[in-house]
Amino acid sequence: MRVQSLTLVAASAALLAPTTLPVVPVSHRPHPEPAAHGENGTAAGLLARTRHCAQISHGRYRSDAGVRATIPVCGLPGAVYWKADLDIDCDGRPTRRCNRRTDPQFSPAAAYAQSDGRSLDAEHLPYVVLPAPSRIWDHREHGLRGGSVAAVVYRGRVRYAVVGDTGPRDVIG
Repeated sequence: MRVQSLTLVAASAALLAPTTLPVVPVSHRPHPEPAAHGENGTAAGLLARTRHCAQISHGRYRSDAGVRATIPVCGLPGAVYWKADLDIDCDGRPTRRCNRRTDPQFSPAAAYAQSDGRSLDAEHLPYVVLPAPSRIWDHREHGLRGGSVAAVVYRGRVRYAVVGDTGPRDVIG
């Protein structure tokens, strides 16, 4: 199911996810200074930082079931990333656009819930799906968990999402 509000469609994409969580609670942090105009937060800047792969996975992932495994998980200080196709996951709270009628593989639950305990609303909350922990890679060993922030680069633009679900052990993207 393609959800327009996400502006993310299956195609070449890169994911950059920080691997450490803030130590200071959000409500107690000083307001940050405006960022200087630079390339670090832009799609081009993120892609430049992830051009070379220092592989942290113990193998590679498939982009889809039945295809060859060619995608490594790579690491930078404080972040992990991979470059893969971008599949849309519509699992979570049933909505007008995300339900069993619009997505035959729809599941009313995701691995993680919202902070209020309700199922994720894929129609309004962009989230990424991590592979289930396996011998290839265990995201928990790198500090990734439900709610971790991810930057998704697609078609030259950066979109932010949270970790919201886990999927097959051998597929990523």
